[in-house]
Amino acid sequence: MDTQRLGPAPADAGPLSPARARVASTLVDLGPRVSLSTLAEHLGGHPNATRQHLEALVDAGHATVSTLPAGGPGRPAQVWSLTASGRRALAADAIDTAYGELVDALAERLADRPDARAEARAIGRAWGQRRRERGLGSVHLLDLLDELGFAPEAHPTDAGTTRLLACPILASARAHPEVICAIHAGLVEGALGPDADVRLVPFAEPGACLLNTR
Repeated sequence: MDTQRLGPAPADAGPLSPARARVASTLVDLGPRVSLSTLAEHLGGHPNATRQHLEALVDAGHATVSTLPAGGPGRPAQVWSLTASGRRALAADAIDTAYGELVDALAERLADRPDARAEARAIGRAWGQRRRERGLGSVHLLDLLDELGFAPEAHPTDAGTTRLLACPILASARAHPEVICAIHAGLVEGALGPDADVRLVPFAEPGACLLNTR
């Protein structure tokens, strides 16, 4: 079965798309008050594309734009600077990438073990139990799943089933479902408590995995 056609979408990535992260990183490298022409020269591509990314960064509060004093005929030049919010967004992207690489490495290592699925579920169960002990019990399961990036949605016809429309580590889950999906099933089991009956069906249908918690 071609799982690429089934299952959830990736969860929202970090605060910046790869293209905007590259623009923001270049603003850091070039210093404050950088002109469009200078940015476009360093980034390559059409200046209009760079301008669109700059405008998006400004709209999000990740950059500021100011106008230089007029020095002659023509429109005054604009310059851009990255804000503290933009620097934090760049840092968050770097952390997300690092954790993604760590998850991949752990999944590859665990997948080689003969009891990979059982160990992965136990890891997820311990994770969920810690969340439950912090006050995120069964009443708040949908909040927990939403917080972690699964975009949960109640099944329209099955009261005991939740559709998971996104996955926070989809690439790893596709590569090693016996590990990642087992961890996620264990997470729900641990969050609900020791008597929980949890079944997670990965890549069950176009657009979703299915979580049954009867």
